[in-house]
Amino acid sequence: MSYKIRRTIEFREKYKDIIKKNKSLQPKIDEKIKQIAANPTTTGKPKKGNLKYARGAHVAGNFVIVYMIIEDNIIFLYVDRHDPAYSEAPKVLGNIEYEFPELWAVMSPDLKRHLKR
Repeated sequence: MSYKIRRTIEFREKYKDIIKKNKSLQPKIDEKIKQIAANPTTTGKPKKGNLKYARGAHVAGNFVIVYMIIEDNIIFLYVDRHDPAYSEAPKVLGNIEYEFPELWAVMSPDLKRHLKR
């Protein structure tokens, strides 16, 4: 299956910050993004709690890419070091309704309720 890649504003901004500080991380993060795009259900691990419906994939030791799969879309939510990534990603989830209204329209009611928290 071919997936459409979407990136939240927060993901794009943090990605730029990370690359600006450490250029050697760019190829590693880009490679992990390609791996996720090729096989999103097996590359990252499913998350629990306030990140239910999201997945996380480790990059270069202690960096994490947090993403969601919605139908044929992969939404990259956030990228950062382990602890900040998992603390910021739930905040980003609340913006999906406004940032990707076309995806919001096709989400299950359970997922919408979870994201509204």
